[in-house]
Amino acid sequence: MKIPICLIGEDSLALAALKQQLDKDAAFSVEGRAYAYGDAFEGLRNKSGPIIAVIDLNQDPQRAFGIAEEIKFKLPSVRLIMTSNSGAPDTILRAMRSGAEEFLPQPFNWPEVLNSFEAIRRKIDNHAPRTAERGHIVAVSSNKGGVGSTTIATNLASSLAGQRKSVCLVDLVLQFGSVTSFLNIEASYTILDLAKNLKRIDPLFLDGSLVKHASGVRVLAEPFYAEDARRITPADIDETLDVLAQSFDFVVVDTPKEFDDMLTVVLDKANLILFVTEMDVPSLKSAHRAFEMFERMGIYEKKIRLILNRHVKSKLMTLESVEKALGARVFWTLPNNYPVAIAAVNQGLSIQECDPRSDIAKSYSGLCAAVLNVFATPGVARREEREETGAGLFGRWMPVRGLIKE
Repeated sequence: MKIPICLIGEDSLALAALKQQLDKDAAFSVEGRAYAYGDAFEGLRNKSGPIIAVIDLNQDPQRAFGIAEEIKFKLPSVRLIMTSNSGAPDTILRAMRSGAEEFLPQPFNWPEVLNSFEAIRRKIDNHAPRTAERGHIVAVSSNKGGVGSTTIATNLASSLAGQRKSVCLVDLVLQFGSVTSFLNIEASYTILDLAKNLKRIDPLFLDGSLVKHASGVRVLAEPFYAEDARRITPADIDETLDVLAQSFDFVVVDTPKEFDDMLTVVLDKANLILFVTEMDVPSLKSAHRAFEMFERMGIYEKKIRLILNRHVKSKLMTLESVEKALGARVFWTLPNNYPVAIAAVNQGLSIQECDPRSDIAKSYSGLCAAVLNVFATPGVARREEREETGAGLFGRWMPVRGLIKE
């Protein structure tokens, strides 16, 4: 079957030349007309199956990047290629941040152009036999150790599985990951085994590479030896997440704390980022620096949600003061219930399995529902936005904390 290609740009001679060239290739079918920027999303939304969209940045780069981000967030079956007469590193980096899998500098080098399209075609062919629907990738992230991001990742995954969703939990703290310890499971294979065999992945091989927890969550474990983390590349992570998203409703990723190329791939790939912090001054300062980093990296802001872990009501530090300090609204709070949380870890259970009537178990059920609601109604964040004064970039889009139970 020919893979459809949609062209997006306005008055683009480059796209016209590209169409003329690709019409000669039997593997692709190029639509007759190019979409204007304003028409592109609606045109793509009504299509089914895998599609390659080529966006020419020249006419209006900022608008083109905005369209690309919207397509990436809402239409995961669309593979993006961007092209520009500017080959500046900043342009290429912004294109990749906005969702491009390939960047084609102009004027075109036709052998390289065809190689780029062929690389994406192979990815589509490799994934097509499993399912046409991609699952959602949720990254649980923090730039400070000890704030509970692994606890949140494991219990969110368990809660999603409890809602009859197929869930894979990925431990990307490659050197010193602890997901298997938290769940008291032993892995026979790790992410290293999967990464080494990406070219021969089939459902049976994938199933054998994952270990199953009693909650129903499948776990892709960290390498057995810390030094083996160096053998896994960002490209391996990129392809691994693609494979998992083709096979599960949700892929929950426990991310490393360091900002590096590995983490950049995960944050770019994720459909939703749950950023975890606590209500103390060092944690909030660290979170503020992370938000500044997100902005500089050009990570798509609307997919980030702020989680406050171990929340205790205090007159000295309120939720309002936290929101003002970070310029971001709180998406969810989780209560401070150390006895239940540590009992669950020591037994290798989820918090809901350990004590389903506890306040923290009920809060995780609420967080799970809130996450499901984000994907069920993509416009909810915009509807819940309120007027902000002086809150900064993140304060303008973070969802209001109407979901928080106080």
